[in-house]
Amino acid sequence: MSLTKTNLFQAPASQGLKSNVFQTRLEYGYGIAKNSEVGVNIFLSNYNGVSYVNGGKVSYMYIPTHDEEGLWHYGVKNEINYIKDVGGTETTFYELTPILALQLDEWRFTVNPSIDVVLNKNSSATFTPSAKVAYGLTHSVDIGMEYYADNLPNKSLYNITQQPHTAYIVTDAKYGNSSFNFGVGKGVTTNSDNWVIKLIASLNFD
Repeated sequence: MSLTKTNLFQAPASQGLKSNVFQTRLEYGYGIAKNSEVGVNIFLSNYNGVSYVNGGKVSYMYIPTHDEEGLWHYGVKNEINYIKDVGGTETTFYELTPILALQLDEWRFTVNPSIDVVLNKNSSATFTPSAKVAYGLTHSVDIGMEYYADNLPNKSLYNITQQPHTAYIVTDAKYGNSSFNFGVGKGVTTNSDNWVIKLIASLNFD
């Protein structure tokens, strides 16, 4: 499982400044082989009542054959992203995301230590890790916690208070071949979003 969170606007430096943001990401994925999938995304948002088309991305994910009932689960995802935030800033970047998971009975631990490389004129690299701990209540329902750290400059990883960090309480549910993720999150630094509600629906049409 990979974790994904895309910010289409800059969070205010002070959480005393209020704004209403609704973000949508539409994705179509197609399996081109047993272990490979390609995807196309479009980013949409509504910021304080104004709607935006914020860009999109293309992706390729590879999950090598391994024991699905085993201890370790792994793969890799490659993405080319184009984002235009609500302030008009345009960014094109390549994202490399290793997918690493450890399954211990009903517990599952997932880490995605992503690296983003900006492809604009002023090229730079950022570290954008995410992590998740989930517990299986039933065969189709999990509960857990997710943590996202966005756009961390490699040269200033020590300055955590100036980096966007968001923690979520989430539940995952499966229905047939489709899956759903619902979470409530809270920013934990001053440059983070305040409160966030997210819903991800993955519909399988096979």
